[in-house]
Amino acid sequence: MVAADGIHSAVRRALFPGHPAPRYAGFTAWRLVVPAPDGIHGAHETWGPGSSWGTVPLTGGRIYAYATAAVPPGGRAADGERAELLRRFGNWHHPIPRLLAAADPAAVLRNDVYTAAAPPPAFHRGRVALLGDAVHPMTPNLGQGGCQAIEDAVVPAHLAAPDAGLAAALTAYTRQRLPRTMDVVRRAERIGRITTWRTRPACVLRAALMAATARLAPDLVLRPLDGIADWRPPAGTYASGT
Repeated sequence: MVAADGIHSAVRRALFPGHPAPRYAGFTAWRLVVPAPDGIHGAHETWGPGSSWGTVPLTGGRIYAYATAAVPPGGRAADGERAELLRRFGNWHHPIPRLLAAADPAAVLRNDVYTAAAPPPAFHRGRVALLGDAVHPMTPNLGQGGCQAIEDAVVPAHLAAPDAGLAAALTAYTRQRLPRTMDVVRRAERIGRITTWRTRPACVLRAALMAATARLAPDLVLRPLDGIADWRPPAGTYASGT
């Protein structure tokens, strides 16, 4: 059985009852998809005191937008999450106000962000394998949550061939996936912590470091993705019959 039942996985609790539950990462996140207003193109991410906003263009003339804020967990706005976004980001730079104006109040998602509190003992137990957020929840700061889940799915599809021993295949699955995904968890969490800085000295320092990096060593901006975006599946393909 493959269990992919999410961050608060009941299967993970059953397999490893003593393992720490995911912990709150220190910020909540909003997500929305809106029709792209005229003249708005490209992607960006802006960091403010204890908060961030980003946009990504989608096909079909749409924009995916996301925002984060360092707040206690469990919060909800009495007048709706779009109203909360307007309070927090309505006076930010173009095109944020126009995107919020185009948003459907009923279509704004808000979710507290959780991350793995500790590496799991394994990604499997017996004949059960865990996959995705069920075993390695991570902050969204590298955009790798869904990507790592897809990698998780590909690896056992290669390893657990009909003529392969299941125990050996699942042991190899844990051996390949546990160190890689926990490295991504740690990298994403480090960036997430930086976005929650909110004191003026911290934000000034962060802005100065980012500006210096962009000017003197722009390649460093992509360094957190080293060894992540260039992943390849195991040799051969399970669908090829080889």
